[in-house]
Amino acid sequence: MDTKILEEIGLTKTEIKIYLALLKLGQTTTTNIIKEAQIHASKVYEFLEKLIQKGLVSYVVKSNKKYFSASDPTFLKEFMKEKENKIKEQEQEIDDLLPELKNIKKSGEDMIQSETYEGLKGVKSVYEKILSTLKKGETQFVLGAPKIGNELLEGYLIDWHKRRIKRGIKCKFIYDSDAREYGKFREQMPDTLVRYMPNNISSPMWVEVFGDYVIVGHFKGRNAILFLIHDKEIAKGHLDYFDLIWKLAKK
Repeated sequence: MDTKILEEIGLTKTEIKIYLALLKLGQTTTTNIIKEAQIHASKVYEFLEKLIQKGLVSYVVKSNKKYFSASDPTFLKEFMKEKENKIKEQEQEIDDLLPELKNIKKSGEDMIQSETYEGLKGVKSVYEKILSTLKKGETQFVLGAPKIGNELLEGYLIDWHKRRIKRGIKCKFIYDSDAREYGKFREQMPDTLVRYMPNNISSPMWVEVFGDYVIVGHFKGRNAILFLIHDKEIAKGHLDYFDLIWKLAKK
């Protein structure tokens, strides 16, 4: 497979080796990554951390041991958009590469119970997964949408909502009380319902439900950490909680 385009959008040769290895292996440990990617053991954590910061890799801790996974290859399109003047020339090349990358990705991915994402790029990676998961007519539910998240990501979120609406995906927001200015803007969007937390409640933490997934996110200053859980029963439980708060929330 020609990986030159991945280098052109900013990945090093070692990062590409690790990313492709994770696509092939699915959730795995550094031992298997080192073997598959054929890289030096002393460098693996350094490059995994770089890929995490770029939103291309996530991890989960099991029995005090980290297991790493490649993000959905579709996030490469968003990563590419951040690269200055070469964006339009490279987008079609990425589109051509995605099907081949998806074929490599291990079919057992659905066994992953949870993933951890860090930073603003991690937030974007999860949001791209929302678009690739939900179908036309389905709904994303957001509980406690924090002001800080909108302040840091509003440009990206406006573009994301345009793409969401174009796909016919609906959204129900319960905004923090101090984020009303952003909620009022969202109220004007098609397929979007907005309410606000009662009693001036606001928090840097929020919860989202889409399909069989739950996002639990937290902002600490400009940094974000998200836990993505894939479990039908957990998603239903959080959706029931959302419906309860929705009835109490203010219009």
